[in-house]
Amino acid sequence: MTASQPRILEARARAAFAVCVMVVGACNRDKPPAPVRATALPPPQPSARVDRLAPGELVEGTEHAFELKLPVGIHVTNAFASVVYAWGQVDPMEVANFIRAEVSGGAVTVGAAATVFDRVTTAGNPARLLRIRVDSGAQGRVAHLEIQDVTPTPVPAASSTAERWRQVGLTPDGKLLDPSHLR
Repeated sequence: MTASQPRILEARARAAFAVCVMVVGACNRDKPPAPVRATALPPPQPSARVDRLAPGELVEGTEHAFELKLPVGIHVTNAFASVVYAWGQVDPMEVANFIRAEVSGGAVTVGAAATVFDRVTTAGNPARLLRIRVDSGAQGRVAHLEIQDVTPTPVPAASSTAERWRQVGLTPDGKLLDPSHLR
């Protein structure tokens, strides 16, 4: 082989390749281009299960009364030592169903005007007895709550009848121990 022969072979190979490209390009002119299909990507799979509420189910809010968690939309208006008042623009039956799931024990009375939970306890403080009244306001979708602490006060332990009288400030015959307390 001479020094110019590899160049000739290389030039022939390039020419043959160019002819092949032109032939293939000419063959595809008769056919219309294939339509491009857009395929939708599959929806992303959630990493955790999505929690969905049932119709009429309420979510736990941030406010509470005597360890009883109140639902979102119910707000405490007045709070005293033994009673808490709350209200909200929420369906009273939905509120009653929420409270039913939060309390245990006692008795439930469902009436036309109100639902009353009597002597129920919460998981937060099972020693405290509550009386809860849920009624509707004049507007219909307004719930009023009255939550009372009805836990009986403990009876002081006294060794005798005379000691019990003395603990309340009286003598065994019913007279005041210290008459200056009347003034």
